[in-house]
Amino acid sequence: MSTPLDLMIAHNSPPLPCPPPAPRRALALAILLLLATGTGNYATAASTEYLTSEEPVADSVEDAPQPMTETFKKEEKEPPLFPGMTDRLRDKTPFVRDTKLRANVRTYYMDTNRETSRDSEAWALGGTLINYQSGLWKERLQVGGVLYTTQPVYAPENKGGTLLLGPDQEGFTVLGEAFVSIKATEHTLVKLGRQAFKAPYVNKNDSRMIPNTFEAYGFERQHNEDLGFGAYHITRIKTRNSDTFVPMSEAAGFPDTDEPLTSGGFRYTPSEGTDIGFVNHYSWNYMNTFYAEATSTFDVGEQWGLRASAQYTDQRSVGDEIGGDFRTWVYGLKLGASYRGAGLYAAWTSTSENQRIRNPYGGYPGYISLMLRNFNRAGEDAWLVGLSFTFWRLGVPQLSAIVNYARGNTPDSGSATSPDQEELNITLDYRFQTGLVRGLWIRARHAILNETGVGAEDITENRIIINYPIQIF
Repeated sequence: MSTPLDLMIAHNSPPLPCPPPAPRRALALAILLLLATGTGNYATAASTEYLTSEEPVADSVEDAPQPMTETFKKEEKEPPLFPGMTDRLRDKTPFVRDTKLRANVRTYYMDTNRETSRDSEAWALGGTLINYQSGLWKERLQVGGVLYTTQPVYAPENKGGTLLLGPDQEGFTVLGEAFVSIKATEHTLVKLGRQAFKAPYVNKNDSRMIPNTFEAYGFERQHNEDLGFGAYHITRIKTRNSDTFVPMSEAAGFPDTDEPLTSGGFRYTPSEGTDIGFVNHYSWNYMNTFYAEATSTFDVGEQWGLRASAQYTDQRSVGDEIGGDFRTWVYGLKLGASYRGAGLYAAWTSTSENQRIRNPYGGYPGYISLMLRNFNRAGEDAWLVGLSFTFWRLGVPQLSAIVNYARGNTPDSGSATSPDQEELNITLDYRFQTGLVRGLWIRARHAILNETGVGAEDITENRIIINYPIQIF
């Protein structure tokens, strides 16, 4: 077995050329518009794409999700829609009394226009029909399950590929999670069955109608508030646009194989505001992926927030090497700041010229991962600037906005040659905060991709997503 613990290698990168005028003007106009409005509460620019898809903009840089901080994060119970039902359960056994029953109604429209290949378009309705989790039976045993559905509202047969529906634009319903949890000790939880993960490279990637889920068994231990770790053996995955669980290796692109994945990692908080962690995924006879991250938040004043982060991935073939013989890596740096509602951050990543980075089991955790591209091709050096705002001063605290611009360059010759690319993302969020519609989240997103070079393709994409989470009790 290969053990990827090599030290990060510094690369000297050539200066990146200025972006073409059109996206640069669009970015400038978006920045001026948002700065002109002013904001009040803390806000911070978006995180990596798969995390941004699951939550609206955070209130501060301190609260912005990071790939490793999300790995061991527990979901908080929202106020129930029917508090009277909760009151009636108070005298029941813990197995019944502590039951959580939720749903999430989601509708999603996506329209992707490509310059040189087929367009994609669909409008789907569905989401989480039932999300059930019992309380503890005899203080040890817990069961749960999640039923998902996605159904077409508008789905042209010749415009598939949005991943909102099945491969042929058909709808489907699937029991994505069905698990048993055993509280082995006060701080150790053993979990078996169908479940979801939030780890870098192995995660829900809940950026369409329904998420990735997995068949697995393993444990997590929250040793104390500062230290958490866990390990899982994952045998199968159900991807976002499928109702079928298949072997992990098959989902990675190798038909007629049945190879699992074994994963382990930890997160440690040595002091307030500082987090370090790593996770290692061993995909049997395919590849080993090692990810490490360090984040530190600095106290620079009551109305200021400042955070610096660094990440590193090592990826290499192992065992029978069903994906070929390869070794690659990527590292990145990110700096984020917020002041009185205005959030700003910058990021830079560099990928080895040997190979691209692979992420067949979930969203890519790189700091420069946007709606259309991950900027992790072989030899790619990329940078990003991002802005975010909450419109508190205008009396609309429910409204927030995110603007991200990224540029990626690859070598002009050799095996790593590919088109240079730039991408602009604009996101508007409106989230209701009171009443029966509390939590109702309306999101509008727009992306522009421009490429230059052999094989280049320009893409424009629009998305409208509405989520209505319901905490029944």
